[in-house]
Amino acid sequence: MINNPAQLTGMVLNGAHGIYDVHTDDGILRCTLRGKLKKAFAQANAAKPVGKTRQSQQRNNKYDTQNQTERVERIEKRDSSENAPPTRLSVGDYVKIRRLDETTGLIEEILPRKSELSRMDAGSTAKRLVQQTLLANLSQVVVVFATAQPEPHFGLLDRYLTICESAQLSPVICINKADLPHSSYIEEEAKLYSQLGYQVIFTSIQTQQGIDQLHDLLKNHTTLFTGPSGVGKSSLVNAIEPGMAIRTGLVSDATGKGKHTTTGSQLYPLSAGGWLADSAGIRALAAWNITPEELAWCFVEFRPYLGECLYGDCAHLDEEGCAIRQAVNDGLIHERRYRSYVRIYTGEER
Repeated sequence: MINNPAQLTGMVLNGAHGIYDVHTDDGILRCTLRGKLKKAFAQANAAKPVGKTRQSQQRNNKYDTQNQTERVERIEKRDSSENAPPTRLSVGDYVKIRRLDETTGLIEEILPRKSELSRMDAGSTAKRLVQQTLLANLSQVVVVFATAQPEPHFGLLDRYLTICESAQLSPVICINKADLPHSSYIEEEAKLYSQLGYQVIFTSIQTQQGIDQLHDLLKNHTTLFTGPSGVGKSSLVNAIEPGMAIRTGLVSDATGKGKHTTTGSQLYPLSAGGWLADSAGIRALAAWNITPEELAWCFVEFRPYLGECLYGDCAHLDEEGCAIRQAVNDGLIHERRYRSYVRIYTGEER
């Protein structure tokens, strides 16, 4: 037995049924929650108010320009020190643990999160919506699409980017299979995203294009690697970290649906430094409770025009005096991106 009762700080790598693997400077410890922490979680979650879905808020949600500006400022200026401790333990959380012996420990405290990626919990009901955090404390997301086989659906990419913006996560757009013959419009779309400030990388396993660049981007970051099925995520992972996808079953291109509906997520170490999170399907990445006004903010090119509409409750669809629609008409906002906004706002899948 180890007699030193000093607390250690660690990061949760995975967890199920109240048992968690936590990475610390002294190695990985198998941990459980302290009784008082379990009780505090139960009380906090029982006290949570019923949430609202985006659909129920869309046309009836009235807000003024001042409230929207405050919301934007709150997002931009939020610091980790201002965040309250989580009320559930998730993969990626930093925790303080009391070591019990060589291999086990007791989680006594969960530290505030810098970021999180959430969805609606499978146990939610119409009367009570419950947030489930899939991954905590990510620093970036790599969204992988392909030039062909399958052809990219940029409306779907816009949905991924919206989710990243809402979660305040830095997205990197990776367009794989660059060696395959493909339409010139893909380069045009990549240029559009670059002009919006997103980092775009073309990669190819066959020619090694962009592999070193992608490898360097992952260093010392906690990264979610995600994207639609069939785009070559497994091959990219193996090119970055040889053997990882096969060794861990990190990414499945054959079937991505439902992978995280019950089992959660896991973090894996990168040999060059940093962590890679296993991929969550687009269903698992459904954003948690994005309000209509926040959805507009998540389209980065809309931001200069927010608050300039004639009416404070403008949904930017067909209202008179809409500054967003005027910017589209003037060619200042790309029409296809605007159509993506409308589809997401109105609840269309794509």
